[in-house]
Amino acid sequence: MKIRSIINYIALAIPFLLGLAGLVLKDDDIYIYALLSTAVTGAIQVIIALTMLPRHNSNLLYTYLSITALFFALWYILGEEYGLIAMPPALAIFLTYIIYVEGKKEVRAKETI
Repeated sequence: MKIRSIINYIALAIPFLLGLAGLVLKDDDIYIYALLSTAVTGAIQVIIALTMLPRHNSNLLYTYLSITALFFALWYILGEEYGLIAMPPALAIFLTYIIYVEGKKEVRAKETI
C-alpha cells in the first residue's frame, strides 16, 4: 500500500510542479504539459483504484469508480462544460483519502496479528 501512496503523491505533484515551472519561467508550453499531465495523473489514479479492488473490498473504492464513470459519462453527454472542471481535482483528493484510509486499515490489521 505504501508504494501506491508514493506513486499517487508523485502523480499528483507532477502537474503542480509543471504549472509552477510555467509560472516561474513564463512559458506557455509548460502549461500545456501541465494540463496533459493531469490526464496522465487521472489514468494513474484509476489504475491504482482498480489494482486496489481485489485486495480491499471497500465501498469507498466502488464509490470512487462510480463517480469516475459518471464524470466520463457527463463529459461525453455535456461536452466541455465548466461545471465538470471541479470533478477531477475532487476525485484526486478522494482517491488520496481512500489510499490513506485503506493504508491505516492495513497497519491496524498487521498490529493485531
